[in-house]
Amino acid sequence: MNFIYRYVGDRFAAEDLAQEVFLRVYRSAAGFEPLGKVSTWIFKIAYNLSVNEILRRKKLCNLPDTLGVVAEKRIEPEAPDSFEGNELREAMMDSIRLLPENQRAALLLRVNEELSYSEIGKVLSTSVSSVESLIFRARENLRKMLK
Repeated sequence: MNFIYRYVGDRFAAEDLAQEVFLRVYRSAAGFEPLGKVSTWIFKIAYNLSVNEILRRKKLCNLPDTLGVVAEKRIEPEAPDSFEGNELREAMMDSIRLLPENQRAALLLRVNEELSYSEIGKVLSTSVSSVESLIFRARENLRKMLK
């Protein structure tokens, strides 16, 4: 759910997609061949559904760039000391949403979900060296955006 939310940027869509992930896992469980971790398989399904959701939104909205979709902001009372932390967190999430899709997915899977480069490669259907490159470029792009 967290990965999908951070990838798509919409809490309600993330909830719907998470339910769809578990429906697909349930329907496909009998045919699952344990060549890797179950969590990697589930993240692969979540990633594919998230990419499809982004593509669907692009078609529906006819917008040139749906990566700028602003996430729903929580309305919570803030302590005076936490304002700068929340501001930095929001700037970071906005910057992450501006990354190319493959860099964003690789970075979120590594940082938030703590998957290994090998597992990320399986989720994204790419090599470990490509994952290393994607994460490096994502971090470099974030540094530039947040300066």
